[in-house]
Amino acid sequence: MDYKEEQLQELEVLQSIYPDELHVVSDGYPGVKFEVGVPLELDADPLAKSLSKRHVVLIGFVFPEMYPDVPPLLSIEPQEFSLHGENSDDDDDDDDSEEEQEYDEHGNKMISKLEVLPDTISFDEYVPELQKKTEQQIEDDMLVGMQMCFALISSIKENCESWFLQKLTSLEELHEQQLAEKERQEQIKFTGTKVTKESFNEWRDSFRKEWKLDERDSNRRIAAHHGKMTGRQMFEQGVVGNADDVEDVAEALQDL
Repeated sequence: MDYKEEQLQELEVLQSIYPDELHVVSDGYPGVKFEVGVPLELDADPLAKSLSKRHVVLIGFVFPEMYPDVPPLLSIEPQEFSLHGENSDDDDDDDDSEEEQEYDEHGNKMISKLEVLPDTISFDEYVPELQKKTEQQIEDDMLVGMQMCFALISSIKENCESWFLQKLTSLEELHEQQLAEKERQEQIKFTGTKVTKESFNEWRDSFRKEWKLDERDSNRRIAAHHGKMTGRQMFEQGVVGNADDVEDVAEALQDL
């Protein structure tokens, strides 16, 4: 196999497919090197139409001397570009700073506006997984020995778009859960705590002790008897020592 001819031929084909996206860094053999900036189509979900960024995956290729009998060296770099001009980011930052950040009961940030969800997704977290997945694809699809760059570019684009939609769906579900929990907490403020017989009795005992209501009731009963206590009251309140004393006092009260 003439590796030089094979590599330059593939590079020429790729340039015709990606006339605006492909940039040749070096076309000298050995060491052919180029980059392809692949725009991602992320508006399959209606919510993604609110994106304020354009996402591009910059895929770098370096051909080893014996490519395609050995895999190319591959690099993946996600890039973001504003869709609303250079000043939009500053304006968005100002709006966000004015809005107070809310957190859920676990300390996680809550996203108050559903339409900003797509802009919270970053492909940086996906790159390590995507890199391994692409390298594994070369082995699984037995691409070694044939021109493979177009297949890899297409696969990377498709995987990025699928991952974005999955991530957005997960964020939408989390957002709905946070809103439901927030609504539940708001309802608790208005409905208060449900009162049971046990909780009411506990509150009643505590309230009477705090305000000494039992003592007041006792004093009222004593006053109602013109200050005279029964023998049992004297015994219970320590005025007399035992039950015999109660009987003696009771007899004395009868003699009055």
